[in-house]
Amino acid sequence: MSPRAKMEYLESIFLRFKRASKKQKGLILNEFCLNCGYHRKYAIRLLNGFKRFTKPKPKKRGKPSIYNKPEIIEPLKRIWLEANLLCSKLLNPNNAVSIICPPVPARVLVPARVPVPVRVPVPVRV
Repeated sequence: MSPRAKMEYLESIFLRFKRASKKQKGLILNEFCLNCGYHRKYAIRLLNGFKRFTKPKPKKRGKPSIYNKPEIIEPLKRIWLEANLLCSKLLNPNNAVSIICPPVPARVLVPARVPVPVRVPVPVRV
């Protein structure tokens, strides 16, 4: 039996299974397992979780997300693309600053070097 045929068979059995008494459900389940070759527990899960005739989930409750707005997403996306698609762990504020403003070479930040006196070791007589 093809997967599509199994789904069609599941659709045809679903309402009958839902309205049946406990004894009839056992018989319908046995028939379904024999015809489709499913294990009994898997068939029960399919019949209990079949979503075709159920209502859609209600809208998410609570305060809406503040981060899912274009004025926040667009600059972040631009930074992400400029950073050559870095992962979120590497795209933290410390790295983002170095990506947006390239670091200044170290020789510019270090003051002029002061010559250090060279110590000449004194030869030891034996």
